[in-house]
Amino acid sequence: MQTVTIQSILDRQIDQALGHVIYVVRAETLVFYVGQSKRDVVTRFWEHKQKPTRLGKLFELNQPASLRWVVDFYAMADCRPFVKQQSLFMMQAWEHFDMDMAEQAMIEQLRPVLNRDFNPQPTPLPASYQGQHLNAQPTVDIQSAPYRVWLNRMSLAGWVYEDDDHGRIIWRRRDGRTLTDAKMSSYREKNRIPYSVTRDP
Repeated sequence: MQTVTIQSILDRQIDQALGHVIYVVRAETLVFYVGQSKRDVVTRFWEHKQKPTRLGKLFELNQPASLRWVVDFYAMADCRPFVKQQSLFMMQAWEHFDMDMAEQAMIEQLRPVLNRDFNPQPTPLPASYQGQHLNAQPTVDIQSAPYRVWLNRMSLAGWVYEDDDHGRIIWRRRDGRTLTDAKMSSYREKNRIPYSVTRDP
């Protein structure tokens, strides 16, 4: 595992972390985010800041203190303690897991503030931090099977959701059309996709 401060990344004292696939952003024991990248994880971290994502926004809102936050870069072998292994035979453990399994296991155990998937009980953001609105959740149970199927269909149709500057959920389609989460709720309840070929109402 490699640990660096955000300041050192921004100062380009580190520009790559080859061989590392998972990253954890934290301030001491408070974990803000767990992510993965099939490319260089330092590059992926930069993308959070440049886009910015909810992690990028949290970082911006909490400067200059956030410059001292640390990023732990994990190689696959470093993730082993987080992944529950199945015993195939007595005294023998199953030692195979992939990046997705590692990320999911780390999210479940570290309970980061910002991760939504695989995180039924995220750690609350302490009141001393700016960005409480970034924890706004969709108005449905994101762990439910019907919702996950609908969300996958939405993704295939070019829809993604994001937080606006006020912490409200906005659904955005790749052709530029947007819907508020309130307007999207009727489509979600009917398991329909907005503006689909079948002209959903």
